[in-house]
Amino acid sequence: MKIVDFFETDHKEHWLSEIKKSDWSAGQYLYELLTTNKMKELTGETTKVLMLTDGDNLVSFCTYAEKDDIQPTELTPWIGFVYTYPQYRGNHCAGKLIEYAEAVAKKEGHKRTHVSTGHVGLYEKYGYRFWKTLPDVNGKDSRVYVKDLYLETGRLILRPWKETDAESLYKYASDPDIGPNAAWSPHTSVENSLEIIRTVFSVPETYAVCLKETNEAIGCVGLVMDTTLSDKEDECEVGCWIGKPYWGQGMIPEALGALIHHAFEELGMNKIWYSHHENNDRSKRVREKLGFTYQYTREGVVREELNEVRTTLVSSLGKDEWECETKK
Repeated sequence: MKIVDFFETDHKEHWLSEIKKSDWSAGQYLYELLTTNKMKELTGETTKVLMLTDGDNLVSFCTYAEKDDIQPTELTPWIGFVYTYPQYRGNHCAGKLIEYAEAVAKKEGHKRTHVSTGHVGLYEKYGYRFWKTLPDVNGKDSRVYVKDLYLETGRLILRPWKETDAESLYKYASDPDIGPNAAWSPHTSVENSLEIIRTVFSVPETYAVCLKETNEAIGCVGLVMDTTLSDKEDECEVGCWIGKPYWGQGMIPEALGALIHHAFEELGMNKIWYSHHENNDRSKRVREKLGFTYQYTREGVVREELNEVRTTLVSSLGKDEWECETKK
């Protein structure tokens, strides 16, 4: 299978006939826009219609464009018209196209991509989070989803995990001094790490901490949006770990600093919670360095994966406190 852009193919009539075979009304609309040469007029001259092909068969398609049906807006770029033909479903075909479109966005220097849809639960599995409801060109409400492609600091890139990170993840997460401190078991194999990437690390706001120089994933930071520490929608919990070779170099505070800025300024959070095992002195130092204030102690916390009962210390950082610190 390979990915091609409709506008760069030599057999447009063939691919138009394939698009027309879709059993989706939006697919038929895409066919109409392409046959009448109105696509780029509506969505921008740089629009790509990405097609995952299997020989002469069209497997899946999507668009990558400057504009979508949410207009006028300064938000850009947009991924839309995502469709996989029935016989190919269940093989991550749409995901491959979305990842390709996101790679194009990164190459163009964009920090995030957007999706407009009426569906719930369709794009979350690709790392998109609901942002807000906005009217489309017809005045109808549409749900706008956004995905942050990466966050950046002086030494680090924070980006979504990729399956190709499995070996790096295993290298660091198999260390028995890493996982138990963060309340999870050491990884047992590259396959185990790959499964973690596909499940645990696939949820929104979970980032691989990568060295700028090599793009190697050396740790993880993330925001738990449905934390048990609060029932408020504008509060979340932060979690983190980093490989032992990078302990003591200030990389986790650096990464968390970017993540906290993202949570307060871009996600609209009002408070961030942070909890750690009472004997985890490194986490305590991170907490203090970032301005978190101790709130209370939780005793008898059951960690089933480790078959342990622990005592954890809970701290928080309010947006007002953070703003005061950042202005100093």
